[in-house]
Amino acid sequence: MSWRGLVVGLVAVLLASCQAVDRAQREIAQRGVEAYTRALETQDRDARMAAFAEAQRFFASAAKQGGAPDLYVNLGNAALGAGDLGAAVLAYRRALTLDPDHPRALQNLDHARGQLPVWVPRFESVSVLDSFFFWQRSLSRPERWFASGCALLLAAVLLAWSIATRQVIFRNLAWAPGVAWVVILGSLLFDPAAEAEDDAVITAAEVEARAADSAVAPVLFSAPLPAGTEARILEDRPPWRRIRLANGRDVWVAATSVTLVTPRDGAPATSIE
Repeated sequence: MSWRGLVVGLVAVLLASCQAVDRAQREIAQRGVEAYTRALETQDRDARMAAFAEAQRFFASAAKQGGAPDLYVNLGNAALGAGDLGAAVLAYRRALTLDPDHPRALQNLDHARGQLPVWVPRFESVSVLDSFFFWQRSLSRPERWFASGCALLLAAVLLAWSIATRQVIFRNLAWAPGVAWVVILGSLLFDPAAEAEDDAVITAAEVEARAADSAVAPVLFSAPLPAGTEARILEDRPPWRRIRLANGRDVWVAATSVTLVTPRDGAPATSIE
């Protein structure tokens, strides 16, 4: 067999395996939809929550094979119906990492946050700065760095050409790419998504917030932090993690009680741990 035939054969095998994975994922997700529908039609509270929990397991299993925003929203809805607020908030946050403007994810995340006790600090869904740089969501950080470099280069060329030819028009034309360079650079330096790389959600039922990384360290709040509390991980010191709450308060919690929205290896958020 020629090398071309070998390559074609390998591509065919890969395509077939991808189609099989997609088909399996759709089947699992469909079973989740069926369980979710059954939960909505069930009057008994315990049976309804059990059906929601079953739907949550199916959606989570499907997400492990490759998450999509709608799939994560479905997972969050099922988790919310099952009373698992931590998994619900985490799922909505992961949907928004894939589509920051997803309307159902934004709406349902706000609803889930509203289920938390009033004393729990909350992050805002959209910041003023994030709204100002709304266009940056359509470009990745490498693409924005490239665009920034191109804008700076074009501004420099036009300015140099203006000096060489003593033509004022080229100096005036240099303003447009110059301003574009400043705006793009600003979006990179103040990118909320970059700060969100260490965003996490408490997924354990009740978590004691302590003053230090020790089981005998003083507890900082009169009540444990509930599942669904959002934070930012500052430091890993197994088996502890230092996190910062939305109000800026730093606390230590058990590492297993908090789950990153985006895995540290940079891989897409495709599963709910």
